[in-house]
Amino acid sequence: MSPRWRTPGALVLLLVLVAGFYWKITISGEWTWLEASDIALQVRPWLDFQARELHAGHIPLWDPFEWGGHSLIGQVQPGLASPVNWILFAMPLRDGHIAIPTLQWYWVLIHWLAAVFMYALCRDLGCGYAASILGGGIFALAGFVGHTDWPHVLIGAIWIPLVLLFFARVVGGRKPVSSAALSGAALGLAFLGTHPVVPTFTTLVAGVLWLAYVLGDWRRARYFGVFLVAWMGIASAQILPAIEYGRQAVRWAGAPEPLHWNERVPFSVHAHYSLGWRSVAGIVVPGISLHVNPHAGVVAVGLAVFAIWRLRRHRHTLWFVAVAAGGLLLALGGDFPPYWLVWRFVPMLEKAREPAFAIVLCQAGIAVLAALGGSVLRRPWMPWIALAFFLVEAVNNAPRLARFDRPGSYARMIDSQRDVAEFLKSQPGWFRVDFDENDVPYNFGDLHGIEQFGGLVSSMPERTHRLLGNPETPRLFGIRYHVGRAPARAAQQEVFRSASGLAVFRDARFDEPLWAWRAQPCAGQDHFRSLLREPGRVVVEADVACPGLMVAGDAFYPGWRARVDDARTPVQEVYAVRAVHLNAGHHRAEFIYRPASVYWGFGAALAEIVLILGLYLCDLRY
Repeated sequence: MSPRWRTPGALVLLLVLVAGFYWKITISGEWTWLEASDIALQVRPWLDFQARELHAGHIPLWDPFEWGGHSLIGQVQPGLASPVNWILFAMPLRDGHIAIPTLQWYWVLIHWLAAVFMYALCRDLGCGYAASILGGGIFALAGFVGHTDWPHVLIGAIWIPLVLLFFARVVGGRKPVSSAALSGAALGLAFLGTHPVVPTFTTLVAGVLWLAYVLGDWRRARYFGVFLVAWMGIASAQILPAIEYGRQAVRWAGAPEPLHWNERVPFSVHAHYSLGWRSVAGIVVPGISLHVNPHAGVVAVGLAVFAIWRLRRHRHTLWFVAVAAGGLLLALGGDFPPYWLVWRFVPMLEKAREPAFAIVLCQAGIAVLAALGGSVLRRPWMPWIALAFFLVEAVNNAPRLARFDRPGSYARMIDSQRDVAEFLKSQPGWFRVDFDENDVPYNFGDLHGIEQFGGLVSSMPERTHRLLGNPETPRLFGIRYHVGRAPARAAQQEVFRSASGLAVFRDARFDEPLWAWRAQPCAGQDHFRSLLREPGRVVVEADVACPGLMVAGDAFYPGWRARVDDARTPVQEVYAVRAVHLNAGHHRAEFIYRPASVYWGFGAALAEIVLILGLYLCDLRY
């Protein structure tokens, strides 16, 4: 193939390989990755809600559809800040939802990007065309990336090759300033809208690589400084709202009780979610795994060992051996005694509770070494033979997919309950709904745009958590409807029955959760009416007889601002919900979510992008 067409040809070939590997969802359409429980119950509703709001012209920083409302971007995992997800959100909707074929190709896109980024790394190291495609296939289709269900975890992993690519350029003296900045930027991108565990372990391994590099010559520290500034600048778009949310929330992390921000995830949790020595053989032998799939395959490991032997004096070999070894030792977690020191003394790492996820760094190192090994085979056709054998091996150990819309599937459940959503949307006024989680286990509210007091979450605001089980909670949050096969309280009356057998029960005691709170009684009568409810914006019309606080049954959280008759008014907290002071008379009160953490974070990221672009252009010029 002409050198001019090699890169486009590689991109197309990698797309064909990835789409063909997942032919059951791309061609057959009868299978799906969406049936894993967390994906169906939590991730699909998250993605659907965000796409719907962005198509409506709203940036959904706040999620009003779970537990009385909480920060969406602060939760990180919904993926609002991820550039990869922006492609998904831009796709056309079908009946107000992301179409299933779009979600299937979103899965392919993530794996294709993983393959392309690894291909770029291998080519940049001087690997041959076929060997680089092999490296991309190993990283994208085997082991952790090939077998992990959660897209928000994978999106944090696909940037690893770019972090290593630009670090290798720094080591090689190729535009070291801009390369250091781009390496940091790639690591920063890994933190945007993803599960934080893989980026956290990637940061640790990258930090060790940089330390070893700087120790060789202290004058290199300036490149490390550029790397740090770029990483922190880009990542701040996600990290600042995440820290703000973390300080306000409790988190379920495997400990007996939910944890607060200042409470460490116990080492016993890390030990439980470790890969373990018994699973190390699974890197070569399929079917041996614990928590994650470590399988890279015989072809990948064989070529990696061959590269270590043949290229032991190559300037890059030792670096990628270190990446592979570092990822493996971290993944061992509790089975690797020094890991306790890492858990104890590395800042924030204790919150990354799944050390087994670090195996993806080991597999990235193996993929690069395999590509290097493939490049020094004696005949030019040998890497293609190795690629063919790897594909046979990968297909034989392909991830299990579920048949779409089979009896008992989540897809069928969701489809059969759409009439419940239609009924609830037709009801007047502002209210919330709670669901029997045995009958509706998924995040119904996010999927259909209905305010739900409940939902599958790994964290929630501490203020809301304190109210769970409180008899006043239904009144505070206006929980007027219950969905299940039987009422949850005696006062609830059936008002609708779904074709699926579910019933909707109404509690007439609860009206819109708007009322006045005063220290002294008032002889007059107050009237409140909800005019507008959007994620991030609420408008209320009020007629109050006496001065006091107007209380709205939405969760209190930093970043909410209020205007009363176009005048800025402080938002106050009453019983964990929001309130503003009103004088007697007619008023229009508006609540708007404008979190400073998001503005500062995205401002820093944009400034960093400009700086990196400037460094890159200067390097091109000189």
